[in-house]
Amino acid sequence: MVYYRLAKAALPDKIDRMILYHLGKNARMSSSEIAENLYNAGFEITDRAVRQRLQRLEKSGIILGYSTMLNPQLISENRVSKTVLIKFRFSGNSQPLIDRLQNYMQESVFCVYSARLSGDFDWICHFIFNSIEQFELESSNLLQRFADLISDYRVYDSKTIKVHPYSLYDEHEISEMKRQVNMVLNSLRKHDDLRDRLQATVESLVKYFNAKFARLWIVDEERKNLLLKFSAGKYKNIYGEFSKVSINSIKIGQIARAKKPIISNDVINDPRIKYPEWAKREKLQSFAGYPLLHKGRIIGVVGMFSEKKLSPTQFEMLGIFCDHISKEISMLYDIGEFLSIR
Repeated sequence: MVYYRLAKAALPDKIDRMILYHLGKNARMSSSEIAENLYNAGFEITDRAVRQRLQRLEKSGIILGYSTMLNPQLISENRVSKTVLIKFRFSGNSQPLIDRLQNYMQESVFCVYSARLSGDFDWICHFIFNSIEQFELESSNLLQRFADLISDYRVYDSKTIKVHPYSLYDEHEISEMKRQVNMVLNSLRKHDDLRDRLQATVESLVKYFNAKFARLWIVDEERKNLLLKFSAGKYKNIYGEFSKVSINSIKIGQIARAKKPIISNDVINDPRIKYPEWAKREKLQSFAGYPLLHKGRIIGVVGMFSEKKLSPTQFEMLGIFCDHISKEISMLYDIGEFLSIR
C-alpha cells in the first residue's frame, strides 16, 4: 500500500487517481504494469509518463510513503461514512462469536476502524461505502450474521477527521461494471419466451459474477412456499431438496418475508446456511439473495453462491441486476403471462 495525502491545491486528476488506486492494491506494481492497467481501462499512457506522474506526486507531497493514507475530506466526498456502536449479548457461546466478529472486521475492506470497548458499548467500527445501498446491505448482513451476539446496534452519520489505511475506489471500474450489467440485461430481451428469458437470466448471473450456481424461485399461489423454477451453474437440477422452500425458512424464506436482500461473505460460518460442511467442501465463500417484487408484493427470490468473496460494489451490482429482473417480470405479470410458470 502507499501512504499519500491530498491537498486542495494539488488534487490529482483521473489518471493520477487510477495510479494511486493500483498502488493502493499493490505498492510494488511497476510503472510498466500500471501503464498496462491504464491502457486496458482505455487510457493511452506510456511507462515513462507513469514514472513522471509518480515523481510529480512524490515531489508535490501527495505520495508520502508506501501504505495508503488519504485526506479525510476526499474520503468523505461522495461517500457514505457511518460509525456503528455495538452492545453484546453475553452467553456461554459469546467468545467464538466475538472472535468471528473480529475476523469479519479485519477482512472487510469497507471497515477502516474497529475496536473493542469497555463501558456502555462493547464494540465500535467505522464504515465507508460508495452508496447508502451498499451500507444497508452490509449492515443487514452484519446484524443477521451476528444476531446471537448483538443486543444493541446504533448507527451514526460521521465526518472522518483521520483514517488510515484506506484505498481509493476505482471509479472507472465501477462505471464499467454498471455498463456491463446493462449490456447483459439488454441481451436478455432477445428471448421472447418467458421461460427462456428467466433461464438465460440465471445463466447470466453465473457467467457475469463468476458464481458457482444461481437459482430463481417463484412464490406459489397460496403464497406459502417458493418453488424452484430455474437453476444454472454446477447445480442445474430443480427437483431436489430445495425445489420447494417454505416462506418461513431461515434463508430464502426470510428474503421473501422481509422483502430485503441477504448477503454473506462468510458462508461456512453463517448460521443461515443449512449445510455448512457442504459449503466447506464446495469452497463457497459468498452468498447473495435478492427479492423480486411486483407492486410491493413478493413474487420470487434470486439466490447465488460463489467461491469468491464479493465486494460491496459487486453486491450492489447484483441488486441492480435483480431490480431490472423485477421490472421485466412486472410487465409480464400485469398481462398474466408470468403466472403461467407457476
